[in-house]
Amino acid sequence: MSGIKERVLLIAESKGINKAVFFEELGLSYANFKGVQKYSALSSDTMVIILNKYVDISPVWLLMGIGEMYKNDLGNMRELATPYQQVVASQNNDSLMVDSLNKVINALEQTIRTQEKTILALEKQISFLEKK
Repeated sequence: MSGIKERVLLIAESKGINKAVFFEELGLSYANFKGVQKYSALSSDTMVIILNKYVDISPVWLLMGIGEMYKNDLGNMRELATPYQQVVASQNNDSLMVDSLNKVINALEQTIRTQEKTILALEKQISFLEKK
């Protein structure tokens, strides 16, 4: 399955929006979605921006790559469901959202660890260069 950033690119493609325009409207840099950067983590704030702008996009699909890109009509069907079915559906969605957010947190923690290693290596390099 594709990564979150690849799914973000699929949103622009699906909506027929030029990528430069798409990212400008979101206040994001297209450079962060191509090349090596395409495999880095996406902040939770960025995901909130995307989901607020494109309310028809399924959060579960964006975060986890599960299901369809676009929300289906189940949201409208819930109004007709019994209260018990509403609670079960809500708990299932909450569980998926918690799982999704845990995956985001893990990815961000991995990014932090990688950046800490890079900082340490750069500090060693600076120290070495200062000794010369």
